[in-house]
Amino acid sequence: MAYVFWTHDLETGFKDIDDQHKHLVECLEQLYVANETNDREKIGKVLEELIFYTADHFAYEERMLEEANYRLVDAHKKVHLNFVNKVLEYQQRFDNGEDVTNDMLNLLEGWLFRHIRINDMGFVADVKKAGIR
Repeated sequence: MAYVFWTHDLETGFKDIDDQHKHLVECLEQLYVANETNDREKIGKVLEELIFYTADHFAYEERMLEEANYRLVDAHKKVHLNFVNKVLEYQQRFDNGEDVTNDMLNLLEGWLFRHIRINDMGFVADVKKAGIR
């Protein structure tokens, strides 16, 4: 049973960004599956992957926005930083033995899809206008 799905309305038109977003959705799906089986070791590995991959993705996306001189790049970076801090807080709580998986899933699913549909789609036209494909 799949919990989360990639849908075409999430496509920005930037292949690298879309591929990275798809991977994040796959990680989210893995977290749901690990939570269903209550596999704490697997949950920890997926959380670690999410943290490292998200950091790489955010850095890639932010470089692209800077290259395009996107007018809201600083605000976009702040949104990313706030999210990373929240995820790191959950990871710390998880590492301390707390069961935070359901809270983490709610945060990740709500934030990821909303961020792509609102924040990321908000930069598409400006970045394309700057000649970045």
